[in-house]
Amino acid sequence: MRARVPVLLLLLLLVVPFANATISSDKSSAGSISGTVKDPSGAVLPGSQIALEPGAAKTAADAQGNFVIQNLKPGTYTVTISAVGFATNVSTVVVNAGANALVNTTLKLASTSQQVAVNGSLEGDVAAINEQRTSENILNVTTADTIQNLPNQSVATVLGRMPGVTVQINEGEAQYVQIRGTEPRLSNTTVDGVSVPGPDPQVRQVDLWVIPGDLVGSIDINKTLSANQDGDAIGGSVNLHVRQATSSRPTLDFESLGGWNPIDTGQPWFRDDATVGKRFGAHQRFGAIFSFSYDLNDLGTDDVEPLPDVNPDGSNAPYFDTIALNEYFYNHTRYGFGGSMDYKISDNSDLFVHGIFSNFKDYGQKYEYDIGNSANGNAGVSFHNSLRRPNYQISDLFLGGNHVFTHSFIHYVAAISHSREGGAAGNPGADYTPLNSNLGSTCTYVPGPSIYRPQFPCAANDPIYDPTQYALQDINLTTGQSSQLNLQASGSVGLNYHLGSHASTFEFGALIRNAHKGQYAFSPTYDCNPQTDDQVNNGTSPCSANANPLMSQFTTNFTNPSFYGGSYKYGPVTSFESTEKWLAANPGVLPLDEPETHLNSDPANYNLQERITAGYIMNTVDLGSRFHLQTGLRIEATNESNTGYLVINDSDGIYISTQAVNGGGSYINPLPSVQLRYGIDQNSDLRAVFGMGISRPDPYELVPYKTLDETKQPNVENIGNPALVAEHADDYDLLYERFLPSVGMIEAGYFYKHLTKPLFQTETEVPNPFPNPVTPTVLLTQWINGGHAYVEGIEFAYQQHLSFLPGALGHAQINANMTWTRSKNYDIPNRTDAPQLVGQAPFSYNITPTYETKRATVSVGISYNGPNIASYQWQNEGSNAVPGPVNGPFGDNYYFERTQVDAQASYYLGKGFTITASEENANNAILGFYNGSKQYMTQREYYKPIYYGGIRWTQHHE
Repeated sequence: MRARVPVLLLLLLLVVPFANATISSDKSSAGSISGTVKDPSGAVLPGSQIALEPGAAKTAADAQGNFVIQNLKPGTYTVTISAVGFATNVSTVVVNAGANALVNTTLKLASTSQQVAVNGSLEGDVAAINEQRTSENILNVTTADTIQNLPNQSVATVLGRMPGVTVQINEGEAQYVQIRGTEPRLSNTTVDGVSVPGPDPQVRQVDLWVIPGDLVGSIDINKTLSANQDGDAIGGSVNLHVRQATSSRPTLDFESLGGWNPIDTGQPWFRDDATVGKRFGAHQRFGAIFSFSYDLNDLGTDDVEPLPDVNPDGSNAPYFDTIALNEYFYNHTRYGFGGSMDYKISDNSDLFVHGIFSNFKDYGQKYEYDIGNSANGNAGVSFHNSLRRPNYQISDLFLGGNHVFTHSFIHYVAAISHSREGGAAGNPGADYTPLNSNLGSTCTYVPGPSIYRPQFPCAANDPIYDPTQYALQDINLTTGQSSQLNLQASGSVGLNYHLGSHASTFEFGALIRNAHKGQYAFSPTYDCNPQTDDQVNNGTSPCSANANPLMSQFTTNFTNPSFYGGSYKYGPVTSFESTEKWLAANPGVLPLDEPETHLNSDPANYNLQERITAGYIMNTVDLGSRFHLQTGLRIEATNESNTGYLVINDSDGIYISTQAVNGGGSYINPLPSVQLRYGIDQNSDLRAVFGMGISRPDPYELVPYKTLDETKQPNVENIGNPALVAEHADDYDLLYERFLPSVGMIEAGYFYKHLTKPLFQTETEVPNPFPNPVTPTVLLTQWINGGHAYVEGIEFAYQQHLSFLPGALGHAQINANMTWTRSKNYDIPNRTDAPQLVGQAPFSYNITPTYETKRATVSVGISYNGPNIASYQWQNEGSNAVPGPVNGPFGDNYYFERTQVDAQASYYLGKGFTITASEENANNAILGFYNGSKQYMTQREYYKPIYYGGIRWTQHHE
C-alpha cells in the first residue's frame, strides 16, 4: 500500500490540470517564436534560458543553440534571453496568427567576464552551467573543453572528478563509478538517452574505462529522473553525449602525446586523437562530425596480499596466515570512434544518426609467490603464473528524429547496442608446487617496518626461490566470450496547452527494449588428479611418477631486486607461453581433469533474455514566473527468462553430467516523480524532488550456478540465487543553486534514499565441498535480498572564473565539490548490527584550481575517496559466526581511502598549435583493501606517476 499513495497523488497532479486546460482548436490562429543563441565568437550557447511575457513561458536552447516556443496567441511579447556569464538580452517581438517570429540572438559577455578571453575553458563552463540551470532534473555536467584540462584517459576518470562520485580503481585506472554512496550496480549508463549494455558477463553496470574520455562532447549525471528516462537508476544516470556539429566553421582538432611510466622496468605511454566536422550548405541544414582516439598505457605494479587472522597471543595486534607476493604487468590499449550526422528538414524538424564504438584490451600477466606462516600450521609455498586477455567492446548506433508542430512535437529513436568481453571465461594459468613438502616450513610471520609491510622471513637454507625445487602441478586454459545485444525503439508525443494563463506541456511516450546477454566459456584443466572411480578407490594417479617438469624449465630472464621498494625478496618467474608449448608437445603427461574442467566451464555459461516495456505520462507547467512543476508517472514491465547449467558429480567427485536449468519471471514497477523548481530570484533556484527507482539483479546472479576460485586463499565458492528480486528506492532531494555572473555557480543540497529489498553479497567460510580440496574450507559468496536500508547525504559544489579579482589574479579559476554520506543496511542475516551500504564512502571531495591566460593554462586535480565497503563478510550469529569484532581481521572487506593528484599545463604557440605536459598520479596513490580496520590489510599496491606531453593542433579562428 505504501507505494500506491504517491502514485495516486501523482495521477491527480497529472490529470486534474486538464479540467481547466485549453488547447486552441483553430491551429491557424496560433503562432510561435524560434531562434538560435550564440556568443560573440559565433559559437552556439546550449542551455541558454528563453522566457516570454506575458504567459511566463520558458524554454532552453538545445545542443545546437536552437529554441522554439509554440502555441502562442497573436500579440506582442517580451523575449528575455539569458545565460550565465553573459549580459541578458531583452527584445520585443510581434507574433502573428499562423506565423513564426524568428529571434536570432548574440549575447554579449557580462561586464565581470570582459577580462576573460572567449576560450575553450570558458565556453565549456558556460555550456555546462547553463545546461544545469535549465534542466528539469538535478544535473551535473562536464564538457569536452573541461575534460581536456586534466589527464583523463577514460570516461570513468572524468566522472570521478564530478560531485557526489567516487570510483572503483582497478589496475591503476578508474573502472566503475559509485554515485551518491551507492555501488555501481545502482547506476545506469546511456549514450544520448539510449541504454548502454555492459560488457562484463556477470553484472549490468558498464565498465566505463572502455570509453576514451576525449571521445565524447559532454557528460551528464542525472541525479533525479524525469518520467521519460529509464527508471533503473537509483544512484543516478550517466549520460554520454556524442559530439554534434554546431557551426559552418570547420572543427579540426588533432593531438599526439607520448610519455613514460617508471614502475618496474619502465613502460611506454602514448595517445592520439582527432575530431573533424562542420555544418554544410547555404542554410547549414546538414551537419557531420567524427572523433577518433587511441591510447596505449603499459604499466606494472608490485602487490602484496596478506591474509589476516586473530592473533594467537590474544591481543589486537595484526597477525597474518599467508602472504601473496604478486608482480603484475599490464598492456592497456584503448581506441574508439564516435560521431553524429543530422539533417534539418526545416527550422523545426530534423533527422539524426549518432554512433559510438570503443574497444579496450586489458591484457597482462601475473606472477605470484604464496608463502605460509609455519607458526600456525599454514607452512608451505607455491608459485603461480597467469595471463590476462580481457578484450572489452561497446558500440551503439541509433537514428531518430524531432518534429515540432504548432501545438505539439514528436520525438522517436531506434537503436542497436552491443557489448562483449573476449576472454571473459577467465585467466589461463599454471600452478607450481614444491617437490619437498618441507619447502617453506621455516617461514614465519613477523611484524614488518610498518603495519602495511608484514614479513614472512625463512631460514637461509630454505630455498623457496629455487626454481628446481618446484614442479608443474596443473595448467588451466580458457576460451570464450560474453556478449549482450540490445534492440530498442522509443517514441514520445508532446502537446502544448494553457492551464489558465500558464504555458504547459503534456507528454506521453513508450519504449520497448529486447536484451540478450550470455556467455560461452571453456576452461580445460590439466593435472594429475584421479580421473576415474577405480583410480579414486585404488588411490592411483593417471600421471607417471616424477614426469612433471621442473619450474626451472620455464623461467625467464626477468628479475626484480627492488620488489615493493626492497621490502621483499622476489624470485624467478616463468613464461606461460612456454608452458603451453610444453603441454602441446607432451600430451598425456598432464591429462585433462574432466570434473574440474566441467566445474570451471559449464557453470560460467548462461543465456538471458530480457524484455523491458515502458510507458509514461508527464506534465510540465510554469506557474507564474517563479514556479516550474513537472510531474510524471512511468510504468516499467520486466520479463526475463534464463538458462544456467549445474554440474553433477558422484560421491567420489567423478563427473556424471551437466544439467540445463531454466528460470525466469516478470514484474511491473510504477515509478512516479515530482520535480518542483522555485526561482528565488533571477540567479537563484530552490529544487525539491521526489521520485522512485529500481535496480534489477545482475543477470548472472539469477542463474543457478556454482563455481570455485582456487587462486585465492581460502578458495572462493560462488553460487547463484534464482530467488533474487529487484531492489526499490524512494528518492528525496532538496537543492539550492546560485548562478554567479562571472561564470560560476554554487550548489548545496541534501538527498535521502530509502531502499527496500537491497541486494548485497555475503561471504561465509564453510567446509570445502569440492573433490580433492586444495584448502579445507572455502569462502562461500552469494547475492541475497535484504530487508531495508537507507543512504543520505549532503553535497556541495562551487565553481567560478575569478575574473572579478584585480590584475593577474583575474585569470584564476576554482572548481571544487564535496560529498558527505551515511547509510544503514538493516536485516542482514546472521549479524546484529546495521552496516553501511557497499560502496558508500563517508566523505569524498575534488578540488581543481586552474590558472588560464590567453596562451597558458595550468590545472591541478585533487580527488579524495573515503574508505568504503567492498563486500560484507562479518557475522556474529549462527553457525557461520566469525571470531573477533566487526573491526577485526574477519570484518567486512573495505577499499582503502585514496587521494590522487593529477596536473597538466599547456601553452598556445600560435597558428593553432598548443603544447601540453601532464603528470598523472603525481602522489603515487594507493590501491588496496582491508578487513575490519586498516591494520588488517588484504591488498596494497602502487602504480607510480605517469609523465607525458605532446602537441595539439586546432583549426584557429582569431
